[in-house]
Amino acid sequence: MRDILLITVLCLSFASFPTSTSMAGTVEDIIDEVSLGEFQSYLRVLTGVDPVNPEKPWTYIPDRHSLGSGIHIASQWIHDTFDSFGLDATFQTFDPAYGPNVIGELRGKTRPNDIYIIGAHYDTATVATPGCDDNGSGTAAAIMAGRIFSQYDFEATVRFVAFAGEEQWMVGSQAYAAAASAAGENILGVINYDMFLQPGFDNMNPNPDYDLDIGGNDGSQWLGQFLADQFALYTPIDVELHNDEGFVSDQWAFWPYGYSAVGLIENTPQEIWGGSNDAYHQPTDTILNPDYDWGFAVDSMRGGFAGLAKLAVPYVVPEPLSVALIGTLALSLFA
Repeated sequence: MRDILLITVLCLSFASFPTSTSMAGTVEDIIDEVSLGEFQSYLRVLTGVDPVNPEKPWTYIPDRHSLGSGIHIASQWIHDTFDSFGLDATFQTFDPAYGPNVIGELRGKTRPNDIYIIGAHYDTATVATPGCDDNGSGTAAAIMAGRIFSQYDFEATVRFVAFAGEEQWMVGSQAYAAAASAAGENILGVINYDMFLQPGFDNMNPNPDYDLDIGGNDGSQWLGQFLADQFALYTPIDVELHNDEGFVSDQWAFWPYGYSAVGLIENTPQEIWGGSNDAYHQPTDTILNPDYDWGFAVDSMRGGFAGLAKLAVPYVVPEPLSVALIGTLALSLFA
């Protein structure tokens, strides 16, 4: 009778004992959802090719200049898109002359105060620049990450952020990072995408340069190396790490506050400023540009999304062991 009673207690006690789950499997599920068609569909709206709402075909984003009227149409579309994914979508207005930062948040299940950010600037340098590569590419990546990640739960909070005012020297991201620091937010890592459609600068032997550049400061090198490891594991493309305070884009705004942040970009800022992309800030920066490498773009997202997923840690509700299995285990204790 005592043995039967002990078995019964064990069965009731361990009925909800969790089985193991595979994070690797979840990460692979996430990156397998990266779709060129979806990516380009967001780019078509961002560059004014398609309307922001198919039911209102007369409404397009005319431009995304930081101080223009079109930036507000773009910000509303990004907000509504995040909201349609079930994310907590908000605006951060930092200066009424600029478009707002747009945030979509997926709150963590067990560590909600630990925050990871994937972001990109959505503004363009001039009204005449469609901004497909700079930086529709990064914005579309952040939007697609929001759509894919919203289907899963994670231990930590993940934020998807479209920054404004980057072309005026990271105005939006500086405001965002300053506010986050003042609020005491525990941002553990920032992955910033800024242009990744034309990597083939100076791609000649003996030193070919067909890779994705990942740049950060001293305190962000761990994050850059972690992402490099994910690219090596999940993609065929090469990456080059840079420890450079002059590797500027929106990740730069987080460094003064002690946050780890890296930028993922087709070439170094210095190479881009030097002419590596002849469509940079030009009217030719369109979705029809024949020099853009769409396969490279897909792999650039796959590697970064894999890193983000592993950092935030997929949370899977554990399935209980069956009572029959627990009973068998319990009986073995008294065999």
